Amino acid sequence: MNEKEYTTLKDELNSIPVPKEALSYARTNGLKKGQSERRNRKRWTGTFAVTAALILLFITTIRVSPAFAQAVAKIPGFAPLVEMIAYDKGVEDILKNDYYEGLIISETKNNLTFTLLGIIADESGMIINYELDAPFEIHDLDTKGVEIRQNNKDLEAGLTYSWPDKEPTNHIEEIIEVTSNENINYTNPNFELSISFKDEHETTFNIPFTLQKKIAESKYYKLDQTVEIDEQKFTVKSLRISPLRAKLDIAIDPANTMQILQMKSMRLLDEKGEVWGTITNGFTGFGGMRDPEASLFFQSNYFREPKSLTLQINYIQALPKGKDYIEVDFLKKKVLYIPDNVDVNINIDSYDTIRANYKTEEENHFYQMFFQAVDAKGEAVDSNGFSHSNRDGMAESTYTFDISNKTNPIRIYFNSYENYLKGSATVSIPLE
Repeated sequence: MNEKEYTTLKDELNSIPVPKEALSYARTNGLKKGQSERRNRKRWTGTFAVTAALILLFITTIRVSPAFAQAVAKIPGFAPLVEMIAYDKGVEDILKNDYYEGLIISETKNNLTFTLLGIIADESGMIINYELDAPFEIHDLDTKGVEIRQNNKDLEAGLTYSWPDKEPTNHIEEIIEVTSNENINYTNPNFELSISFKDEHETTFNIPFTLQKKIAESKYYKLDQTVEIDEQKFTVKSLRISPLRAKLDIAIDPANTMQILQMKSMRLLDEKGEVWGTITNGFTGFGGMRDPEASLFFQSNYFREPKSLTLQINYIQALPKGKDYIEVDFLKKKVLYIPDNVDVNINIDSYDTIRANYKTEEENHFYQMFFQAVDAKGEAVDSNGFSHSNRDGMAESTYTFDISNKTNPIRIYFNSYENYLKGSATVSIPLE
């Protein structure tokens, strides 16, 4: 954020009812710090100090004032910050505890300017905040690929990123989420971000960066507690809490008569009743309910240090084993099997696509009904796409599969269906 953008920020803030004394204090101290540091650093370093001085004020006000949040989101670099705070209390705590590391590293190629704004890094992964600018319209440019390297090797982690669906613009702000199932080793704090875009030049930026902040050590709790709901068992194995996320490892009992599909309501509560729910925006976990073990991600309470912590489990979707799939023949365009315990209408729209229509009682239904599939030889069939819409209690979704060189019929397994086990479970987590 340069000084012109800072002036814009002041004008926006002055037009909104916020705590004036706190804003004045943050602005004044930020400017003093910026002026002091400007003698020895580039100009952007000083103005970034203003940003840091305002962060604590932003966190509280963003939650209570939609008008304030809207104004802050207009300032370059702040939109991802506003969005992250809105849906993840763990990110809010990270900013309050000064765990965000500002970088501001820019590079220009082919009239595109990429700026690595900052990073939140812990043993579970990273959130990388960046912006892209151009003297022309780029809202439909899109990202071609992203890689993170350490020691000249790709980091063994999952990467999620998106492109905002915006009106025409020459300025994009986004995040890249890096998620590792194993702890990332930061003994060498030097990394390189490689990101390419779908412009006519397929421009690629290779941005080396070094992390200076100390990486917080994860808190690990071994549990090995087996719970039973409606005669179905699973084991809560461990909980690992890092600043970015809490990871819960579970194992499903293979002797269960029901196939677990989704655990719709899982949350962590402290002694005051404050809730940390599962991650709903971004990377949600590793593995699935059909795997022997799976990892589920929760919002983090790393910086809270609660006296007690309880896991509550409710609303588990499940279907009887052997009645947890449909079977279709794409060549003959026939639906061969639909379980008698589900209410769904299946149509074959094309040689590789099915359409499902069904009732839903969920106001914000978004789970994919189907996901995994195998052919007649037991070979995995990849999913090529999914679309979904729901209105007035009716949902419609389409699923496209890569059936080239596959043998019909294709068995497609349920990933979600609104049939729930009866009961709930509570697991006490020892914090010492």
